[in-house]
Amino acid sequence: MKIERGILLIIACVIFSSHPIFARPTYTGYSSAPGCRGTCANTCHGGSGGTIQVSGFPSEYNPGETYTITVSHNGGSSIKQFNGSCRIGNGSSNAGLITAGTNTATYNLSMETNGVHLSTTDRDNCTFFWTAPVSGTGEVRLYIAGHQGNYSGQNTRIVLASNEQMTDIDDDNSNMPSRYALLGNYPNPFNGSTVIRYVLPVSSNVKIEVFDILGSFVETLSDENQPAGYHQVIWSARNLPSGAYFYRIQAGDFVDSREMLFLK
Repeated sequence: MKIERGILLIIACVIFSSHPIFARPTYTGYSSAPGCRGTCANTCHGGSGGTIQVSGFPSEYNPGETYTITVSHNGGSSIKQFNGSCRIGNGSSNAGLITAGTNTATYNLSMETNGVHLSTTDRDNCTFFWTAPVSGTGEVRLYIAGHQGNYSGQNTRIVLASNEQMTDIDDDNSNMPSRYALLGNYPNPFNGSTVIRYVLPVSSNVKIEVFDILGSFVETLSDENQPAGYHQVIWSARNLPSGAYFYRIQAGDFVDSREMLFLK
């Protein structure tokens, strides 16, 4: 019996070794970020030495600003697939908002609710948009994990950190606004999300609503009391059709509205 079990064990090992486990480029949510589905490109297989690189992610971010991030490679095979996400510090909370760009699509999973990857495999480069979080967020980290070539090709893992730009405010409050103002939104036109900026001279209840071109109500972005100062709110239109939209602010006796253009 011991000899037979030994023979069976040897046969099993031979069968297993002749069927290696490869990376799975169709998997999503494996950006290597805390709280994601995995710690490497697509599974924990494939080789090292990948040449995927990331550009456009700032070393210091301006809260609310939108940045164009480019993922490409500088040698070897095309990018089979990558997964990316941005988190606050070393934690698993999302930092800002990622929206799709050229050759990319966003995904929403239970453990990675704002991820991005290639919309189709085997691309040499792609872009996506990252809108930085609100003031006071602090350090954020972008996680990118990618795979090149065939199922046993190279993996790349990239972690980039960005610190919030700090704005000095005089102790005498000389930089505080003296009147209400709706500063507009940027970018405009936009793809995915845009940042609406406004200022309050005194603490006020702020209500911001979005309407479509026909005047139909779309969404309420804010309806709460806010302190005096400079403010911003991010609006994501990725589930809506392209076209013109209007946003309106009501704060105290102040009412104003602007037009914005969403282009997919």
